[in-house]
Amino acid sequence: VQDNTLPVWEDNTIRYYWFPGLTDYEACLPRDECSRITVGGFPADMYELSFDGKAVDIGREFVFDGKNPVTSTEVGTCRKPICKDTEALLEIQYWSGYFGSHQHSFRVEDKNGDTVLHGEPVGAYSVNQTYACLPKDDACYTFLIGGSYQWGSYPPPSYSVFFDGKPVRRSDSWLFDSVQFGGSCKPRCNEDNESLIEFFLHDRHGRYSDVEYYEYEWDLTVTNRNSSATVSSGVVPQGAGNPPLAHKIMCVPKGSCSSFSISAPNVIVNVTTNEALFLYPVYSLAMDNVTYRKVEWYAPEDNGFGSDNQTTNMGSCTVGGLCDEQTQDLFDLELRTPAKYEGASIDTYKMGWNFGFNEYDDRDWRRQYLLRDGDYNDLGYDLDSSYGAIACVPKDGC
Repeated sequence: VQDNTLPVWEDNTIRYYWFPGLTDYEACLPRDECSRITVGGFPADMYELSFDGKAVDIGREFVFDGKNPVTSTEVGTCRKPICKDTEALLEIQYWSGYFGSHQHSFRVEDKNGDTVLHGEPVGAYSVNQTYACLPKDDACYTFLIGGSYQWGSYPPPSYSVFFDGKPVRRSDSWLFDSVQFGGSCKPRCNEDNESLIEFFLHDRHGRYSDVEYYEYEWDLTVTNRNSSATVSSGVVPQGAGNPPLAHKIMCVPKGSCSSFSISAPNVIVNVTTNEALFLYPVYSLAMDNVTYRKVEWYAPEDNGFGSDNQTTNMGSCTVGGLCDEQTQDLFDLELRTPAKYEGASIDTYKMGWNFGFNEYDDRDWRRQYLLRDGDYNDLGYDLDSSYGAIACVPKDGC
């Protein structure tokens, strides 16, 4: 029987299961190596650290479980890079929380879209710190991060970005996120007459697949009075040599109704059985900071499960512009999550909606579930954020 009042040592980790078990702790560490001490669940003003008899600056706090902090302190021979006068130090601190290896990845791009830094943090309940000296004159960088899971009920992953000693962004409520920094950044769209659409996709399947290359096709159209025009299209390459995290910014006329369609790869892995490569990417679509899709997509269709493609409507859509006015009405939902909650985000099982007919034939129960929250967001709701859903629905019935 475990005595929960005593600390338990497991794989270089000492766990205290009960406050009465808290005691001072000492250990021998190599003086000529770099060691990291991670403390979770205690504010930095509740304890002290010393190394080789000298007090150590504990450093900055992360968010441990949506409420309590975690700190990571380097001792020994650890040194941050010393940058040139024309450079600035970039610091990325990532707390993995409950999540293990390869669930999230991040990268930094310069103003030309070239990757200057990337990482895939490993290990649950661990802090990863990354440093780089980057040119600071006439520079603009974009930090991108994303993954496959978002659980508000478990200690979530969190990150902090600092550039030239100044905080850029800190968050523990996200599935995907991006932020620009540097002295020469400009708006990515014309803020006077354009709306910004942001597309993320994370596909971890390519890491385990024997297929060397495959790609998702996508198309963005602007719809107006039953006519549509393609404003942008492209592919998301995946497989060996391609990063699992894809990101795209698109600009469309402000006040327009836009439709984004994505198609699954058609890759046959077994010619005899005609078996296709089955994927489950995670992707999100947002327009002017309203998220319209945030799902794990099972693709392509297989025996009635999953789908070959998906279309997401966004923006200022009308019945006449998007739907068949004779037989359809327009469903347009927008909701806002609270800024504060018991966790870092809201799990989908704690918040949901459904749209359908209140009278339906038992033989066609699907009329009760024409639209459901899980079709648009089955991963989690960020705090203090807007979500939307736009679709054409049958006109008959109540």
